[in-house]
Amino acid sequence: MKSAKLVIMAGVASAVMACAAAPAEGASAVKLPSKDKFKIVVLAGQSNMAGRGKIDLNDNRPHPRVVMLNREGKWVPCVDPVHFDVNGSGVGPGKAFGEALADSDPSITVGLVPCAIGGSPISVWEPGKSFQKGKTVWHPYDDMVARVTKAKEQGTLAAILWHQGESDCMRRCGYLYQVKFPAFVERMRRDLGAEGVPLIVGGLHPKTCPGWFGNILARTHKDTCEKLYGPGLYVPAKDWPLEADNIHYTGAAQRDFAKLYFAAYKEVAARLAKEPDYWKKIESLPSVPDNCVVPADQMQSVPENLPERIEKYAFPKGRRR
Repeated sequence: MKSAKLVIMAGVASAVMACAAAPAEGASAVKLPSKDKFKIVVLAGQSNMAGRGKIDLNDNRPHPRVVMLNREGKWVPCVDPVHFDVNGSGVGPGKAFGEALADSDPSITVGLVPCAIGGSPISVWEPGKSFQKGKTVWHPYDDMVARVTKAKEQGTLAAILWHQGESDCMRRCGYLYQVKFPAFVERMRRDLGAEGVPLIVGGLHPKTCPGWFGNILARTHKDTCEKLYGPGLYVPAKDWPLEADNIHYTGAAQRDFAKLYFAAYKEVAARLAKEPDYWKKIESLPSVPDNCVVPADQMQSVPENLPERIEKYAFPKGRRR
């Protein structure tokens, strides 16, 4: 008897969950191991996580133990492009990271869950928010939760990789970022059941987000994943070559960045192995400097009921109106 096909596409998170109860016709395209040996890696953010690097067709072979969740919600062998947010998506850090993780432990299979949407600002990574990219209307946060929830039925969440912020620099929304990004991570950990999962945050290229707002985003990335809502590590970007658009990393740069993501992941994993709750014991929490407070004209965009930890971080001396 034919069963309903699972379709996970932008803007249809509710339909995704309605279909999730029925397995895809013909089952998965790959054979998966037991749940404890199937390690799920979430790839989220915007275009430099999705990948726009040129694909080397001569070196785009799948690893025998790395798969990816495609647009239709099926596990398939992993080749670039991993993401599908635009036609012609290219090389991102996901495939190389997944292969490094698989090579580190021959007993596991790695499943990549692509969730990044090019051009998406932090403001749309909230429940119910939509974002149009080309002719497609995406729901970045809701789609991510739906895809990861489905993936976790077959595997164990091992890591979350995040790279995002260029859109906020271009829109000069850096002040709000130091409120919205911690709120996003707090909510994401709760909704994905991701407490204790390493969160590795990649820094922005110095050419795409320089100066004042670049510093705000870099500090917020680091503070959030390492102290406010760990465990995690911030990975600064290097001055790697960019594609002709001067925004996106080349394929070679993405593979180099993937090595840094993986080194950071290993560091966090090793620390967790020694002390599983180390991130809960961090007592010296950071706070936003006095000269970086949210301007009065942007305060209307700040939610009234922030978690206490974020409130103290963003407004150490109370809200100024």
